[in-house]
Amino acid sequence: MSTVVDPRCEQPPVVGGGPAYSRKKETIPRSLRSSGGNVTGLPPGARPGEVRLLGRTRRRVPVTAETRRSPLSAVAVAVAAVFLAFSCGGGGSPASSTPATPIPTPSPTPTPGGVGQTCRLGYGDPNAQCVDTKSGSQLVDYVLTAMDDLATQQPQLFNVKDEAGIGTGNYKIVDVEGYLNGMVARLQSYGLCAQRDPGDYLYQQINVKNTNDLSEDFHVLTSAGYVWHNAGAFKTVCTPASFPLNYAAIDIPPPGSGCGRPYPPPIHHFNSKIHIPGQDYDTLDSTPIVRDGEYCAAIGYTDGRFDCPVRQEQSPERKACETWRVGYAKDTGQPGPTWTLNGHYCTGPESGCENFPGNQYELYAYKGGTYVMCGQSGACGELIGTRAP
Repeated sequence: MSTVVDPRCEQPPVVGGGPAYSRKKETIPRSLRSSGGNVTGLPPGARPGEVRLLGRTRRRVPVTAETRRSPLSAVAVAVAAVFLAFSCGGGGSPASSTPATPIPTPSPTPTPGGVGQTCRLGYGDPNAQCVDTKSGSQLVDYVLTAMDDLATQQPQLFNVKDEAGIGTGNYKIVDVEGYLNGMVARLQSYGLCAQRDPGDYLYQQINVKNTNDLSEDFHVLTSAGYVWHNAGAFKTVCTPASFPLNYAAIDIPPPGSGCGRPYPPPIHHFNSKIHIPGQDYDTLDSTPIVRDGEYCAAIGYTDGRFDCPVRQEQSPERKACETWRVGYAKDTGQPGPTWTLNGHYCTGPESGCENFPGNQYELYAYKGGTYVMCGQSGACGELIGTRAP
């Protein structure tokens, strides 16, 4: 049996130690950062002493010893350079009509699941084609800058003494929720659309876009709990942009449900069997089944079947996907189907059947008869019990 290795289980490669990625990252030195708010108005990728306007270097500003000692002085130099670039012909308009560019104010920490609703670009396409890739990111510099800003402005989220590779910035994360929500807030403060990916069952991947033509997905922490601070964090590009989605208009699980892509189609029926025959009662078992050959292949069934469970037995997403598609039992309120025997709820030995403690998909059958299990959508299965009535 082959073993599938989650790339997030690997320690992030040390930048500078080899050709770990094809795109060189140009960092903004910490001497040019302020202690609060956004970076000093410089976009990701700017080199020391440069001011970039619309992606092009317009004017070079020398970095002196004084600006290295004083972050606030560096801010003033950078903003002044922007002003001069326009007033000296770089912007093509008089200096008096062009105000200085303010430093963006960080957005509040977003509420998980609701962050995509703030995207100024509007909804993405639920049918976007997403391709795993290792290079060619247009937005990775913003993501790496957000990591740097977060480490500077919210150091309580990290153990900076525990670093996966000295000098890499791959700090141990001590508050995962704060870190992920902070990353989204930082990226939004740069004017980007960003959210935690509802399609990631761990709800840890970050979606980012600055156009509706495409979006990019990033793994910003490893499974060992360290910051993924290099271009290897870039994982997927989607065309057109895949987020945010209008959940009221499409049939996908809510953000943070634990059921990720590919999303299972509706339940078609339930399979059922006598799982464990017993002297006093039989234990019945049921499995919700979908009917979609393409979906079955996508979740790993390679035998050409058209009917399959919502996930394979060993999948960590199986319970969450079953709960989303099956719903909750009418009588117990537990996730799983509602069981009946000859049209009556199962309330205990006297009724002929009893719900299995802790697992709504199983049942104690004390008597024979027609056992029916149904999900909230109306999909059902049936089993004829053979015990004496």
